[in-house]
Amino acid sequence: MPATSIQWIVLTYVVSFAVALIPAGRLADRAGHARVFQAGVAISGVAHVLCGLAPSWRGLLGARVVQGLGAALVMASAPALVTLSTAAGRRGRALGHLGLAASVGAVVGPVGGGFLVHALGWRSVYLGRLPLVLLALGLGRRLSGGREPGASTPPVTAGLTRLGKPGRGDLADPRTFAAANGAHLLANTALFAIWLLVPYYLIDRRGFPAGTGGLLFAAAPLAQACAMPLGGRAVDRGLGRVLAVLGLVAESLGLWLTGRLDAAAGAVDILLALGLAGFGSGLFIVANMQYVMNALPRPRQGVAGSLISLMRTAGIVLGSTVTTAVYATRQSAHGALGRDAATAAAFADAFDVAAAVALVAVLLSLLPPRSRRAPGDVSAP
Repeated sequence: MPATSIQWIVLTYVVSFAVALIPAGRLADRAGHARVFQAGVAISGVAHVLCGLAPSWRGLLGARVVQGLGAALVMASAPALVTLSTAAGRRGRALGHLGLAASVGAVVGPVGGGFLVHALGWRSVYLGRLPLVLLALGLGRRLSGGREPGASTPPVTAGLTRLGKPGRGDLADPRTFAAANGAHLLANTALFAIWLLVPYYLIDRRGFPAGTGGLLFAAAPLAQACAMPLGGRAVDRGLGRVLAVLGLVAESLGLWLTGRLDAAAGAVDILLALGLAGFGSGLFIVANMQYVMNALPRPRQGVAGSLISLMRTAGIVLGSTVTTAVYATRQSAHGALGRDAATAAAFADAFDVAAAVALVAVLLSLLPPRSRRAPGDVSAP
C-alpha cells in the first residue's frame, strides 16, 4: 500500500473509537460497567481475529472499525469500575494505578508489536493478542464478582455519597468542569509533539540505532507511568489542584527543553527533557481524572470515564494535525538556511508551540471554581 493510504489504519480505529465513547459510557451506566467492560474485551478479541485474517485492504479497515468500537466499551467503563470499587480516600491512588497500566501498555505494546512483525509478520500483531484477550476476560469475570449493575460495597456506597452534588444539572460547577476537560485536551495536544517528532530527531537527525533511540524515547512514557501512582497519593491528600498546575508547568518546560535539543545534546539532556514532559503530564492526568470522575454523580460515572478518553483521543488527533502543520510551515519558512538547519529550526518552533499550548492548559486549570465542593471532594484542577 502507498504511504498515503497507511493513515487509514489509524483513522478507522481512532474515529470509530472517539465516536463510540460517549454512547458507550451511557450504556455502561445503564447496563452495568463490568458487563460493558467484558463485552468490549470480547468484541476486541473478535476484531483481532478479523484483522489478523483479513483477506483484503478493505476487510482490514472494516475490522479496525470493530476494534475501535470494542476499545471504546473498555475505555468508557474502566475508570468507572475503578472509581466505584474504591473507597473515597483511596480513589486517587486507584486511578493512578489505572493510568500506570495505560502508560506501561504504551511502552510494552510497540516493543511487542515490533518483535512480532519482525519474527512472524504483521498478522501476528493481531492474532498474537488473543491470549491477552482471554486473560482480560477471566480477570474481568473475577473482579466483577457477579454484582448486578449499581451494586457496591458499603464503604464504597459511603464514599459515593461524596461524589459531586448536582448544582446545575449534574454538575456542581459546569464552567470548571468544562475547563478541566479543555485542559486535558490541550495537555494531550501538546504532548503528542513528542510522539510525532522525537523519533525523527533520534533516528534521522542524530543517527542513533533503532534500539538506542527506542530506549531514549521511552523516557517520556516511563516517566509518565512513574508519576501516576505518586500523583494519586498526592490527590488523595487534597492536593489535586496544585498537582494539576505543577504537572502542566513541568510538561510545558519539558516540551520547551525538547525543542532546544540539537546535534550536540547528550543522552542526559534528552532523558531530562523527555522525562520532565512525561512526568509532568502524568501528574496532571491523575489530578484531572480524579476531578472529572468526582464531578459527575454515580449514575453517570461511565460518561465521566468516556469524557476522559475522548479528550485524550481528540488531543492526539488535534496534536497530530497542529504539530504537522507547524513543522511543515516553519520548515518551509526556514528553507534559506539549508535542509539540516531548516529541519532543526522547525523542530524547535514546533515544540515552542507545544509548550505554549500546555501553558494555555495551565490557565484553564487556574480558573477558580464558582462554587464550593462538598467535603471530601477533590479540588477542581
